[in-house]
Amino acid sequence: MRKIFILTLVLSMPSFLDAQDLIIRNDGEKTKCKITQEDSTKLYYEFHKNNIQFKASINRDFIISYYYDIDKIKRDFRDSINMHQKYYNCVTIGVLQGGGSLIGADLEIYLINKFGIQFGAGLIGYGLGLNYHIKPKIRSSFISLLYWHQGYQATYTQSLLGPCYVFRGRRWFTAQIGLGFLLQEGPAWPSSKTHTPVMLTYAIGGYIPW
Repeated sequence: MRKIFILTLVLSMPSFLDAQDLIIRNDGEKTKCKITQEDSTKLYYEFHKNNIQFKASINRDFIISYYYDIDKIKRDFRDSINMHQKYYNCVTIGVLQGGGSLIGADLEIYLINKFGIQFGAGLIGYGLGLNYHIKPKIRSSFISLLYWHQGYQATYTQSLLGPCYVFRGRRWFTAQIGLGFLLQEGPAWPSSKTHTPVMLTYAIGGYIPW
């Protein structure tokens, strides 16, 4: 009897060893498995049933979240307390946001395949941007090609175009740094100051997705 128990335990060990990961579907169903691969559209995994190993895949659109080692989150697709919510828009408010305004705001609209577009304005200026997110969600850092237009008419100082890196924290904090290439010098630029063709751009603030 003891030998039979040990044999049963040994045969069942691969199932326990492999079933380290967890996938939670949109309908709440949980699958214990071993995630073997992931790409931008699917998760690939293996699971055991009746000591037989099966291979399967699932589209990311059908998943709320998935975990490695069950208790450790790999990625939360909704990335919020309400795990069923997915964000497609985001507003950022802060210093030098909105095209390099003293105080400004930017609105980003998340498109597809990690891309988003943004536009904004503030005191005083406006700007546009094309964003590429590092992760496939709006709550992630991204690389952006930005246009800054600082000032209006008599207060217009300069317009810049260039790349930047935008950091977004898990909750609300954001900051960016990049390079701006001079497109045009405005009448408000001091005549006594030489305008460099390339300059450092930066901004800081907070973001709210919805």
